Amino acid sequence: MENKHSIIKLFKRLKLLGLVFMVIVSLTLISGFLYELISYKNVKSKFPPDGQMIDVGKREIHMNIQGTKTNLPPVVIETGTGSWSYDWSNVQQELSKYTQVITYDRAGYGWSDPPPNGFSVGTTIEDLSKILEFSEIETPVILVGHSVGGVYSRLFADRYPEKVFGLVLVDSRNEYFSEQATEYNNKFFETQDQTMNRFLSQIGIVRLLGANIFSNSIPDYISAEKYINVHWDAPFFKVLDEEIKEIEVSEKLLKDTQSLEDKPLTIVTPIDVELMALELEFSEQEVNDLNRKWKDSQKRLTNLSTNSKFVLVANSTHSVMYDKPEVIIESILEMADEIN
Repeated sequence: MENKHSIIKLFKRLKLLGLVFMVIVSLTLISGFLYELISYKNVKSKFPPDGQMIDVGKREIHMNIQGTKTNLPPVVIETGTGSWSYDWSNVQQELSKYTQVITYDRAGYGWSDPPPNGFSVGTTIEDLSKILEFSEIETPVILVGHSVGGVYSRLFADRYPEKVFGLVLVDSRNEYFSEQATEYNNKFFETQDQTMNRFLSQIGIVRLLGANIFSNSIPDYISAEKYINVHWDAPFFKVLDEEIKEIEVSEKLLKDTQSLEDKPLTIVTPIDVELMALELEFSEQEVNDLNRKWKDSQKRLTNLSTNSKFVLVANSTHSVMYDKPEVIIESILEMADEIN
C-alpha cells in the first residue's frame, strides 16, 4: 500500500513538473513572438532604408538609386535567391561613379513588404517594371542578374524588350542545366526547405542568435546586425520558401522566350563551380559531370545573342559580387561603353 502511495505521489510530481515545463515553454514562445513582433515593427526606425520606399499598390518596395545621369545607360541589379540590395552595395557604390545604378529588394526581401498572395514570377517582373517607371530614369537599361536573378532578368527582357539595352548574367541559373541535372536539382531543393528558419524567426531566435550563424566569409562592408534585423525575418523566410519552390517553374518559362537577337549579353561565371554536390552525397565522378554540365550551360547562354561575351572568374565562389566585384563592374562598364 505504501509503495502504491509513493507511485501515485511520483506521478503527481511528474504531472506537476510537466505542467510547469509546458507553462515555461508557452511563456517563452509568447515572449519570443512578442519580441519578434515589436522588433519587426521597429526595424525601419532602427535601420532606416538605404533608399526610398515606393508604393506599388497596397504595399511598398524598397528601391535605392545612386549616381547621376551620364551618357552611359543606367544599370539595374536583380539579386539572386536570398540576396538583397545590401549585398550589392559595394558594386553599386563603385558603378555610381559612372552612371545611375538601381538596386531594390524583391517583395518580402529586406525593407520591402511581402507580396499579399505569396511569391510569383509575374509579380516580380511587374514590380521591376513599376520601379523603372517610378524612378523616372531613362530606359533602356543594362540589367544585371545574379543566380536566379538571371532568370528574372531574361523574363523581364522578353516581356519588356524596349526597356533593356543589354544583359549581364552572373553565374545565372538556366533551363539548360535544370534539364540535364534533374536528380541533382531534386536533391538540392529538398535541402532548401525554410520551415525551420521561418519558425525560429517567428519566435525571435534568428534575430537574437543570428550573429552566431552568420558566415565568416561575408565581406567587411556587410553589417551582420543590419543583415539579420532587416532581412532575416519571418516574412522573408516565407517568401524565400515559396520562391525556391517556384524556381523550376521559372526556368521552364525561359523555353518560350524570344532570342535577344543582337542585344549585348555578357555571361560572367566562376572557373570553380560551386554546386555543393559532394555534400549532397554525389560521387566524385558525378560531381565532375555536374560541374561540366554547369559550365556547359553557362557557355550555352552565349547563344542567346549574336553579340555575346563569356567571362571566366578566377578565385571566386558563386557570390561573385563578394569575391570579385571588380570583374562584374568591368563587364558592365565595357558593355556600357560599347552601347554608348
